[in-house]
Amino acid sequence: MRAMSEASSEKLKSTLKACGLLDAAAEVGDGMYRMAWGSATVVCVARGTAVVAMAPMFEALPKNDVGKFCQRILELNAEMGGTAAFAIHTDGSVVLQSGRGIAGLDPDELKLLLNTVGKFADDYDDILDKDFYQ
Repeated sequence: MRAMSEASSEKLKSTLKACGLLDAAAEVGDGMYRMAWGSATVVCVARGTAVVAMAPMFEALPKNDVGKFCQRILELNAEMGGTAAFAIHTDGSVVLQSGRGIAGLDPDELKLLLNTVGKFADDYDDILDKDFYQ
């Protein structure tokens, strides 16, 4: 399993370099990189046979209108058409994420994955903050 993780980490690093994003990424762990996307941050990680791009959005659900908030992020999931999706982690934090298998991942696909998560996170963080957290 360790050899697979090392291979995945190297594959991610080389693919980030090939798509021109490695210089904009800060390595924050083994096979884990952080990048700024406007007002959002995207973390890209390779683990096992997958690569995941995740944008932390909020540390917790809003104090008010949780049902409306959940309905809104589900509506936004539908608008994104399966290219990325909001998720609520077990600690209550809200993220936007997307992933795929690392086998066969080419630079254009990785760049699209990161751009998709980064753009949607940058667009929706301010909107959701204004509507539910202020």
